[in-house]
Formats: sequence, C-alpha cells, structure tokens
Amino acid sequence: MNPTLEKLLTAASEAVAQHGYDKANVNTIAAEAGFSIGTFYNYFPTKRALMDALIREISQKHVDAILGAVTPEMDPNRQVVLFFEAGFDFIQDHLTQARAIFNTINGPDEGFKGQLFEAYQPLFGLLAEVLAGGIATGVFCHPDPESAVRLIMLIYLGVGGQVNPEGRHWLTPAQVSDFILSALRCPDMEA
Repeated sequence: MNPTLEKLLTAASEAVAQHGYDKANVNTIAAEAGFSIGTFYNYFPTKRALMDALIREISQKHVDAILGAVTPEMDPNRQVVLFFEAGFDFIQDHLTQARAIFNTINGPDEGFKGQLFEAYQPLFGLLAEVLAGGIATGVFCHPDPESAVRLIMLIYLGVGGQVNPEGRHWLTPAQVSDFILSALRCPDMEA
C-alpha cells in the first residue's frame, strides 16, 4: 500500500476508534498522519470517502484472517473454534482498527452499517458452509441454519467488540465457541 495512504488510514482508524466517525476531524487526521489537509484531499475528496476506504481496508483484513484460519479445516466443530480464535486474535492484534469498526457498527450511520454488512458477507457464507457441513454429517442439529448463522455473527460482533483497554476480551474464544457448539450439537452427540 502507498505509505501516505497507509498513514492516513492509520490516523483515521485512531480518530474513529477514539471519537467515532461524527467527531473524527479531517484536519486532525491529516496532522496526525504528518500531512497537510491538502494531501488529505488529494487522497480523499470527503471524510466519508476516507471512512469508506477505512471500512474496506480493515474489514478485508479481518475477513481474510478468519477465512484463512477456518477454510483449511474440515471438522465443523474445529471450524467454529477457529472462527472465534482467529477473529479474537485479529481484534487483539489490530485493536485500534477493530475499535474503529465496532464504533461504526454501533454508530448511527446506516450507510456505513450497510457497507460493513456487505464487507462481512464472506463470514456469513463461511458459517453457512460450516453449519451445512455439520448438519450433513450429523454433528450439528439446527432447524434453521440461516438464523443460526445470523446469531453466531451477532454473538461474534457483540463479544468481539467488548475488550478492555489492553485488548483482552471479556470471554475467551474457547468460552464463546463452547457456548455456540453446545447450542449446535445434536443432543446425542458427545462434546
């Protein structure tokens, strides 16, 4: 990535993580990145364009990290565990960027929420495949896989967004995946 663009996106993620989109200031973002406001506008015609780029950049890395960890695994139980491990690891390793995303998800801008929903669609698809594989092999029993996927993503985004200042989650990936797996497993399956 272009170093100037990278610095602007880094400064933007810090501003949005701290203050949210509405209170993030482009003059401050440009200054924090070490550039003039003119340089900012050479890359982004508006603050909204900057946020669009930030969402694309962070969500793509986040999705890729989870897909890369889960896709090679074939066991549906292990895939669920890896989903949460990879996701929580990404959040911890990219805390400022993750906070920017979670602030945006929980913010008032419906356009950004829609953009995030689209950006995270590959994770919905991944979970649908995991559930379908688990149901086909008799590992998982769920009458409505589509609702289960939505609930898993809601739990992931809800729990994933709850971190202390050091980036530690309230619950571990194992605690969350154990909870999810206990809800998905067929009653006669052993843990």
